[in-house]
Amino acid sequence: MFDLEDDASRREKCYTAVAQLPSFIDSKQPPMKKSPFSAIWGHPFVHTVEVILPEATYKTIESSLDTKLPKLRYARVFMSLSSLLEGDFFNAYIKSGNILMISEGRPGSDNVFTLRDGILKLELGKEIFERTGLTGRPIRSGGRKHAKERYLVEINLRLPSMLHGKKGFEKLVWAFKNVLNHTVAWLFYDLASASSGISSDDPSLKGNHPHIIDCEPVRTEYRDILVPPFKGMNMTETAPEQELKDYCDEISEWLGMVALGSPRALASDDVDPYLCRYSIPNVDEAKPSDIVSLRWHGFLPPKWIMELFLTLLQDTSPKDLEASSWFAFSASALGREAVEGKDGYTVLTFPSVGGTNNNVQKSSGTRSEVGRSCVSWEYVGVSIV
Repeated sequence: MFDLEDDASRREKCYTAVAQLPSFIDSKQPPMKKSPFSAIWGHPFVHTVEVILPEATYKTIESSLDTKLPKLRYARVFMSLSSLLEGDFFNAYIKSGNILMISEGRPGSDNVFTLRDGILKLELGKEIFERTGLTGRPIRSGGRKHAKERYLVEINLRLPSMLHGKKGFEKLVWAFKNVLNHTVAWLFYDLASASSGISSDDPSLKGNHPHIIDCEPVRTEYRDILVPPFKGMNMTETAPEQELKDYCDEISEWLGMVALGSPRALASDDVDPYLCRYSIPNVDEAKPSDIVSLRWHGFLPPKWIMELFLTLLQDTSPKDLEASSWFAFSASALGREAVEGKDGYTVLTFPSVGGTNNNVQKSSGTRSEVGRSCVSWEYVGVSIV
C-alpha cells in the first residue's frame, strides 16, 4: 500500500539462527560459541534488556528472579584517559580486576573509548591519531569509501610491558597527557563477583565524582494478547528452509508488536483490513493470554544478561510432568561502530517437547534427554553518520 523502503533499510541486516539448547548447561561455565550464547557474549555494551513472558509464568518465578538475579548497579564517572593509568585505579581494576567502561561520544565523528577485558580501544579522527604517535589501523567511518579518516587503536593494558618506566607505556602516558587530555564521562561497571557492579565506598573512584545508579526493572502488563501456538512448529533440520524462515519472520514481527504495545496484537482487535493487513501467525490456533514485560534500562554487562537468561531457562522449565513455558528477551546495544554496528538481539525460547526435564544444572544434577529449541535474531545496522 505504501512504499516505506529506503536505501538505508535495505542495507540493514538480521542474522537468524535456530538452535537446540544443550541438554545440560553449567551455569558457572555456560557455552560461548554457539547461538544464542554467542549473541549474548558478542554484545558487551547493552543499554536496555526486555523480557516478555506469560503472566502466569511470571507469577510462578517472580520470587526466584528476585533472589537469584544479582542487583544491577553501575556508575557514571568523569575521568581522563591518563586517570586510567594512575596508581590505585590501574592496579585494582585493570591489572588485577576486571571492569567494563565506555565513554561518551558518537562513533564516526567523536573520539570514543572503551575498556573491556583489560583492552583499551580508542577510536580517533585522523588528525588526533597522528598527533598521538600511537599505532592503529584505519576503520570505516561512513564517509568516503576509500578515504582513511578514522583510526582504531587497541592497547592490552594487562601485558607485562604495560608498566611505568617501560618505553611503550611511557609513550602511552605522554599521548594521554598531551593530546587526549580531556575529561570525559564514562559508564563504569565492576565485573568482580562480590562487587554487584560497583561498591558505594570504593576509595579509588572518589576523586572521579561517581554517580552511582541502581537499575531496577519496570514491569508492564499486556492484557488479552493473542499468542500464536509455539508447540506445533517443527524446529529441526528436517523442516523446510523457506517455511522455517517465514515462521521466524512472523514470530519476530509479533514480538515487536507486543513490545510496542500495539493494539494489533489484542484478541479484541477489529481494525479494518483496508487500514492494516497484519494478522497474528497461525491466528486460527492462537489463544488470548495475559503477558508481562520486564524492562531494565541502564548499563548492562553480558555477564549479568547471561545470568538472567540461565535463570529464566531454569525457572521456566517443567517441574515433574508440567509443561514448560516460552519466554523471549531482547537486548539493545550501545553502538560502537559507525558502519554496520551491532544493534542488539532477540532470543525466543520455545516450550520443551513432551514435558522433558529442565536443561539447566540444579542441585540434583538432573539432565534432560532433549534440549529446548530457540530462535535468535541478531541485528546489524547501517552507517549512523
